[in-house]
Amino acid sequence: SFTGEWIHPPAEDVVGALDLGGASAQITFLPGTTIDDSSTKALFRLYGTNYSIYTHSYLCYGQTQALKMLLASLHQVTTSSPQIQHPCYPKGFQENMTTAELYDSPCVRAPSTASPAQVLTVTGTGDPAACSSAIQKLFNSSCGANRTCGFNGVYQPPVRGQFFAFSGLYHSLRFLNLTGGQPLPLVIATIREFCNRSWTEVQKEFPTTNRTHLRDACAAISYTLTLLLQGYKFNDTTWLNIHFVRQVADVDVGWTLGYLLNLTNMIPSETPQKVVGLQRSSWVAATVLLAVMLILIFCLLTVPCCEKNSSYESL
Repeated sequence: SFTGEWIHPPAEDVVGALDLGGASAQITFLPGTTIDDSSTKALFRLYGTNYSIYTHSYLCYGQTQALKMLLASLHQVTTSSPQIQHPCYPKGFQENMTTAELYDSPCVRAPSTASPAQVLTVTGTGDPAACSSAIQKLFNSSCGANRTCGFNGVYQPPVRGQFFAFSGLYHSLRFLNLTGGQPLPLVIATIREFCNRSWTEVQKEFPTTNRTHLRDACAAISYTLTLLLQGYKFNDTTWLNIHFVRQVADVDVGWTLGYLLNLTNMIPSETPQKVVGLQRSSWVAATVLLAVMLILIFCLLTVPCCEKNSSYESL
């Protein structure tokens, strides 16, 4: 505070974090209820206050690996054919790849009958509804009895409070200028309209964008939306609590920065004994002293001028 005293913020001011990398996705927040699964609970002490936070990392659900799982699932629908119809790629887009390139990650398992050297032709169909349906199949939303969960059976209490969404979550929506707090229906409509465009239209509108990034744009944005809504269970109301940011207080924010700050104890767990700051009385005394000094300096500067004026008048 202004007087140099440490103030403990209320629980509702603690902001949750949503991170999306290339290989995994993370969610962390302060729930309003008891955390029933100890494997998702972390105890965190900050400035003399204990926090029991919910946190979980979903391996293979980062953007790069998720899109690879999506492509593999489309291939496995018709493994006997070298043709892959991709509803998230723009209509008119086409490229070739080998089976070995498709299944080069531990997040996707190649069919036993697939030949690594087989050449596959991926063709975009630009179908937003089919794209959304295909992405949703990557998530298992079923939960056990008397249990709330995120997806794939992982326990998660209902989301609560404000959230910062950064890294891949920010960059995917920033591509369509959807990081300004737009309501969910507008976001969905904008994504649907973009995913309906042909490869020619997309290239014309974004001539300087990398080809691979442009190819994956619809899939990446649709995946981000599905992860937040179907995965983490945000809805029309809680969507407005998500703030898509690249920086916080003019600093790029991300998992790595938080890990380093915590690992190096740059953020103290206990309240500092001495506060760098002045009490109100000290501020007042310093202000008065400065004012007196300015007055004295002014007087010292005006005396020689007055003496010169007197000598000129006598002459």
